[in-house]
Amino acid sequence: MIIWISSYPKSGNTWVRYFLKSYFEPFDKKLTLKSTKLDDFYTLNFPNLPLLKELNIDYSNFANIIKNWIPMQSFINLNNRTNFCKTHNAMCTINNYPFTNKENTLGAIYIVRDPRDVVLSYANHLQLSHEETVERMFDSKNGEFQPGEKGEYNSTLTGSWSDNYNSWKSYKSSKILIIKYEDLIDNSFIYFSKIIKYLSEISEVEYDEKKINQSIEKTAFDKLRSLEEKEGFEEKGLGKYFFRSGKKGSWRSQLDVNLSRKIRSRFKKEMDELNYI
Repeated sequence: MIIWISSYPKSGNTWVRYFLKSYFEPFDKKLTLKSTKLDDFYTLNFPNLPLLKELNIDYSNFANIIKNWIPMQSFINLNNRTNFCKTHNAMCTINNYPFTNKENTLGAIYIVRDPRDVVLSYANHLQLSHEETVERMFDSKNGEFQPGEKGEYNSTLTGSWSDNYNSWKSYKSSKILIIKYEDLIDNSFIYFSKIIKYLSEISEVEYDEKKINQSIEKTAFDKLRSLEEKEGFEEKGLGKYFFRSGKKGSWRSQLDVNLSRKIRSRFKKEMDELNYI
């Protein structure tokens, strides 16, 4: 069954996936950014082009992707393994088609980040202004586009920042673990340990403190950035680097005060709940 690694874009999803990649692989195996597909753990983006093509889904129309959310997940789960799938999709239902169901989903790790810092990273990723990026983050119809054989196609409904967070927080069919990006920075061992403990409770994953420490060290931001400089990274978007800064609180010096206030006003309920304000 699927365990989702979910988040709004540019919130730490990739860091968590590479931590898990390191944790599940032999420690002496050299880490690479060229793949996050492991022998026993499927961690590619959902949905992805090879999967859509294998099932002969016409991905030029987003409605066809929506109709096939569940069939695609059922296909993934034919291997009778624990399948880790990355997504930025909101946990939503469109035209009576749910994003997932209890037959296919074992659980989810949801990573959330201060939206003011998301703006900085997301703007760089999309090569948009901060103002344009904020408008996207306010848009309940916001989606993600991926390169296809005949141009880009709409693969994901992210919704607004608050839509995305609230949709996953409210999902009741499976146990959800919500982790703040800032906690992963400030107390890495405690919060990456929470991830492994959660996985050990719902799946066959074994808890190992030594491996947690090794994986935190192996996937430190500066090492991931160095790897990207050497290897490149297919998820980097339009910016120069995917692993751009990795810091928290940069919005204080880099985000326009009025724009910061606008974000705070729009997402006040969720930001207060998460102790961002």
